[in-house]
Amino acid sequence: MNEAGHRTLLAVSVGAALGVVFFFVYSFLVLAVPGYYNSPDENSNAVFTQLLAEKGQLHRLENLNLVLANRIHPRSVKVVNDLQVPGGFLGLPVIYGIIARSLGAKVIPFITPFIALLGVLAWGLMISQHFGRRVGVLAAGLLLVNPVWWYWSSHTMMPNVLLMSLLLGAAYFLSCTPSEALSRRQEYRGLGLLRWADAVLAGICLGLALAVRLAAIYWLFIAVLVMIVLVGRRLPWSRIAICLVFAWLVLAPFLLINQSLYGSWLMTGYGDVSATVSDAAHGGLGAKLLGPVRPILFPLGFAPRTAVANFWSYGVKLFWWWSLLVGLAGLYLWRRCGRVSGWREQSPYTSAVLITGLIVSGWLILFYGSWSIQDNPNPNVVTIGSSYLRYWLPIFILSTLPVAGALSLLVDLSRRYHLAQVSVFLFLLLIASISGRQVFGAAQEGLIAIQTNLRVYQWEVQQIIELTEDDALIVVDHADKYLYPKRAVMYPLRSDETYQLLPLAVANTPTYYFGLTFPERDLDWLQNVKLPPLGLSIQPTADLGEHSLYKFIFK
Repeated sequence: MNEAGHRTLLAVSVGAALGVVFFFVYSFLVLAVPGYYNSPDENSNAVFTQLLAEKGQLHRLENLNLVLANRIHPRSVKVVNDLQVPGGFLGLPVIYGIIARSLGAKVIPFITPFIALLGVLAWGLMISQHFGRRVGVLAAGLLLVNPVWWYWSSHTMMPNVLLMSLLLGAAYFLSCTPSEALSRRQEYRGLGLLRWADAVLAGICLGLALAVRLAAIYWLFIAVLVMIVLVGRRLPWSRIAICLVFAWLVLAPFLLINQSLYGSWLMTGYGDVSATVSDAAHGGLGAKLLGPVRPILFPLGFAPRTAVANFWSYGVKLFWWWSLLVGLAGLYLWRRCGRVSGWREQSPYTSAVLITGLIVSGWLILFYGSWSIQDNPNPNVVTIGSSYLRYWLPIFILSTLPVAGALSLLVDLSRRYHLAQVSVFLFLLLIASISGRQVFGAAQEGLIAIQTNLRVYQWEVQQIIELTEDDALIVVDHADKYLYPKRAVMYPLRSDETYQLLPLAVANTPTYYFGLTFPERDLDWLQNVKLPPLGLSIQPTADLGEHSLYKFIFK
């Protein structure tokens, strides 16, 4: 084996070793506390994925809904025609459910970490093709340890990393055409038809990505439109046409499932998302300037000042060290434009891709930043678990490119080549260390804090199962994300509709409330003011630390 072969073997071995390590790193939460999740969306996806894997269906019948006005369901689950159905996009539970039907339900929480690694591989291979091998390797390594990618890869039942990995796969097959290259080398062996395999694989990845999160079609459409304007004549239109045909063939069954579950092809579990947009986002100066095109371009609202402020707080300031690194790398490359490992020679689309990335990034900032998202009970707290970050995941992926390019250029310009390579490797280790510290150690929503919370949830569920009947109904405020589906749940307590249904609930099944322990004043108000007109009383059943279990009974 020659020197080039040894280098390739070494690179593959190191990459495989890192893949194994990060597979388990990304799987930290599901290995530490299996079966419990920190958000209603994750829990809902896990429940319906397992249901599809085991029973081949995406709905659950809860008999209490037949008498309690379809109110028996947790957050992120809807009731349609008396059946509980997913409250979000169907892509993840269907894709993972199909995989689990073949491999077993135990693999479900580990699919995202594996696919995240494939996404990193696709990104690295694509960048290698267009910007040079070293830049591709560095870009892949930087994405592997990027704090946002790392964090959301560890939330294994959230769809965002799956979405981006599929899109990276589609982009790789469409732009790099590895099968076509193989067919050219091996055509004499009868592999000529492989030249179309890339378009087919790209279409499959794109169709699955749209099934995972159909809302991504907004920024994908903008990206395609910009590319057409910049390099329309040079785009491989026949390949794109085949890709779109297969994307539609893959997406169509998901639309049919939408029709069967929700009554419309384009209806999802989210329903009318625009109903949650604030008046400020609808009626600001920016929205007025856009006029009638505002609902088309920015259906969640358009508030540029709010968007910039949110991006500064969550996208820049929270990861100040990464932002500084990207900024310095960008400035360095700007001054030495065109000298990075022959970028321009290797990719005729380089400028178009970079411009498209900048435009899409700006649009994502305005699109999601204009929306007021409150994941944390304290709206003034900026945490790593904010949904803004998962919506801006494409921006963080793109941000690895200038850093990789700058590092590659520094190696090229160094007089001590091997020392420069070692220095870059140590620098990547430093980035991984800083990133890991923030991902695991961040206050409130770092992985260590979440692990602690999940262990508490696990203990509380064990206690509640022992203290309540199998057919009990638990009224909750936030505990639905870990009590469901082990117990039927209804939320929230502090709702007139809930109070009006309580007598009927108590008449049909043992009914409890589980939540923060009531202060004496609040408990007195329930006992003496709110519940007596309903013919009910509430009695403490168990004290579980900060939370308590109460039972509703007839007076």
